[in-house]
Parts: sequence; C-alpha cells; structure tokens
Amino acid sequence: MSKEFEKSQEVDVESLSSGSLDDRNIPEGKATNFQAYVNIVSVLAGAGTLGLPAALRDSGWVGLCILALACGMAIYSNQKLIQCLYYDGRNRLREYPDVAHAAFGVPGRIVVTFFYNSIALGGPVLYLILTGTNIHDLTTQVGCNVTLKEWIIIAAAVMVVPITVTKTMREVAFLSIFGALSTTVVVIIVMIAAIVNSGDAHAAGPIYHDVAIPRNLPLALATFAFSYGGNVVFPHVEESMKNKKAWNKLVFLGIMTVTVLYFLCSISGYAVYGTTVDSPIYMNLSRGATRTISTIIITLHVLLAIPLFLTTFNLQIEAALKYEKRGWTEKKQFICRAVTRTISMVVVAAIAVFVPYFGELMSLLGALSDGMLTFVFPVVFYLKLYGFKRITIIELCFMAFVIIVGTAGSVIGTIDAIKQLIKAYHGELD
Repeated sequence: MSKEFEKSQEVDVESLSSGSLDDRNIPEGKATNFQAYVNIVSVLAGAGTLGLPAALRDSGWVGLCILALACGMAIYSNQKLIQCLYYDGRNRLREYPDVAHAAFGVPGRIVVTFFYNSIALGGPVLYLILTGTNIHDLTTQVGCNVTLKEWIIIAAAVMVVPITVTKTMREVAFLSIFGALSTTVVVIIVMIAAIVNSGDAHAAGPIYHDVAIPRNLPLALATFAFSYGGNVVFPHVEESMKNKKAWNKLVFLGIMTVTVLYFLCSISGYAVYGTTVDSPIYMNLSRGATRTISTIIITLHVLLAIPLFLTTFNLQIEAALKYEKRGWTEKKQFICRAVTRTISMVVVAAIAVFVPYFGELMSLLGALSDGMLTFVFPVVFYLKLYGFKRITIIELCFMAFVIIVGTAGSVIGTIDAIKQLIKAYHGELD
C-alpha cells in the first residue's frame, strides 16, 4: 500500500482528534496510550494462547507462516474498522453495529449485532466455565467438595463488584494490566519448564514433527485467525482514548506484542513435545508446582478478562437506555448501572451453569462470527463507506485476499464446529 494512501487515511482521525472539524459527537476520552495498549493486549492474549502449540501440531511448522499472515490481516482490518467510525468526516459512530448500519442499513446492523453479542456475551460465559473448571480441578486435589456449578456461581458473584464499579473501558485498564502480564508470565513459565523437562518428553518415546500437513492447513488458518478475535471491544477502547490519532500505532504494537507471545509459545511447545503436545500446553507438564502455578495464573486472567467483554455488552444497553442523557444524578446513574450489570452477570452465570453443550454452541458461533468480524466485515464496510477512488490496485488486491481468506476460515471453522456439536449431542466427545 502506498505511503500517500496511509497518510490520507490518517487525516480523518487526526482532524477529528485535533478538533479542526465539527466534533460535537466525538467523545472526549481520558485513557492514556498505555492503558489503551494494555486493553488491546489483554483482549487478545487470553488463555487461547496456550492452545496454539496444538494448532501448530495439526498444521506442521508451516503453520507459523499462517500465524504471521493472520497477524498482518488483523492489524490491517482493525485499522480499517476504526477509520469507518469517522467515515462522514464530522461525527464519530459509537460502535461496530453502527458501522454496519451506516454501510448496509438495518440488515447490516442485525447481522453484526448478532455476531457481536455472541462474542461480547458468550465470551464471559466460556470464561466462567473455564474458571470454575480450573478451580474445581485444583480444589479437588486437596479434598474440597465444592461442585463445579457452585464454583461458577461463586466466581460470578465475585466478578459483580468490578463489573459494577468499572464504568467505562478506561476503568477496566487496571484489570487488563494483570491480564496482559499473567499471560506473558505463564508463557515464560511453560517455555522454561518445557525446555527443562524436554529430556523426560524424549525419554517417553520419540518426538515427531511435521513440516506441513496439507489436509489440516485450512483448519489451522481458522484456528490462528480466531486467536486475533476481539474487535468487538476495540471501538470502545478507542473511544476511551485521550489521543485517538494514536490508534493505528497502538493496535499495531498491541497485535505485534501478542504475536510474539503466540510465536514463543507455539515454537517452544511444538519443538519439545511435537505431535504429543496438548491444549493447553501446561497439561503436558507433570503435576506439581509449575503446573499448579500456571493453572492459577491463567484462571485469574480469564476471570479478570470478563469485565472487558461484559463492559462492552453493558455499554450498549446503557446507551440504548440513555442513562447519561436523562439528567439523573451520579448516584442514581450508578444505582441503575449496578442493577443492569448485576442482571447481565446473573444471566451469564445461569447460561454457564444450565445450558447444555454451550461450549460447542459458542465454538460454532465463534467460528462463524470471529473470522467475519475480525477480517471480512471491516474491509467490506470500508469499501462501502469510502468507495474505491482512494484505493490503489495493490491495496484492492490485498483487500480481496483478506476477504477470501477470512471467509474461508469462517466456513471451515464452522464446519468443524458443527461436527463437534454433533459429537457432543451423541455423547461421542472425550
């Protein structure tokens, strides 16, 4: 893409941020660049990071090239998504569904809202299930009789407090800092432990590696692509920023940071354990302090990542109910916000406890929605809102490539998720 084009696209956000255009509907953020960067990293670098070595196992070493491709596509698409918020040169759209509505009217909003909320609301459900499962596994080792469902309810009750107290994405940043650091720490711990224990892994039998497994490459593409899902949160992260014109740089740095973690975890795990690597990778470690510490840290991370997604979901509800435009006092706004967010947490906990096959259903929605939301829709919406005049032939070809690859990843991932759901229904899953 040409430098001239990149410069022309920066003008939209920069001019709005500097106040040179009509900015009556441009929210004034207070979050620093560092807070926004940490939010980006925390949204992306979740527990799924530790499952990437298994994806490399399924694809072979060539999967690293696919991971690098997904990284570049994610950076590009997330920059385009935020540019779409400022497409008319005067006012800023609030969130992802607004972009869809501007591009394709009510049908566009309906489609994106469905995908959008399947992640914003479904993500916390999966995190609660994972938290409850990890705590239950740890506590049963010391004779605790609290059930899995009870641990899920306890975790939900604890998280009501930060979800209620944190009003916007800026206040969530302090939780994000722990999330970003925890994933980094666990990756480092697992890397060191895997290298130290590599002798034991080889003693158990020969370790095999594949350069490429052609039949699994499309599935690997879907797996790696979905590891960059998270842009349902990004419009709210950008909205909270004081210096909005820094978005392109911060999303680049954030995605590159998690990509380094992805490469470190994938390479070390697959190099040591080869085709025997598990997901998450710390399951390959023998039971003991290292595995227990890794489980505890990751559990805390996914637990504290819940406010990132639920805050995004609740901000939609609060905007629709117009809490801040009713002339209420701060106290009354807080009470209403507390009630709304407590109800959302109760709903999430109820789904986590009572809905059968929810994990498989969410995998299906995630496979279908993540690839489209992360790669395809931002580029399609950009083309619709800005047109083709300012786009070079080279960039247009890259856009077509992103749309084709993103759609292929979604289709393949959806087919695989349907197969898993059928197996779960027939009781054939392990």
